[in-house]
Amino acid sequence: MRKILYLVLAIVACLTAAIAFADKIPATVTINAAAKKQAPVVFPHEKHTTLVKTCDTCHHTNKGLTADSKVKVEKCSSCHLKAQGKVSTMSDMSLTKNPMHIRCVGCHKTLKKGPVTCTACHKKA
Repeated sequence: MRKILYLVLAIVACLTAAIAFADKIPATVTINAAAKKQAPVVFPHEKHTTLVKTCDTCHHTNKGLTADSKVKVEKCSSCHLKAQGKVSTMSDMSLTKNPMHIRCVGCHKTLKKGPVTCTACHKKA
């Protein structure tokens, strides 16, 4: 009887761990920091995790970040919401100043794949 109980507890522990790790990488992320100027962007995060070599391709402040890292990943808006010295702002609509536009559109143009126009990402509800 004890063996069965230990087996059930082990299975529950494994399932709990699997669920915890599955929740670690979100399938989508809604970026709404510039919602006063543009519609929010629903970013297919899970899809992009298979397209880049490392997480720090986008998460530049988390060098060596992996899906198994136990590091809290800050939102882009925690640094890029307001202009701070050399740190550019997400609310700037410019393709050459907004860090999201630079990184995302730049990559899409390089790969010749993915949206590169405003309304392709900022979809009105």
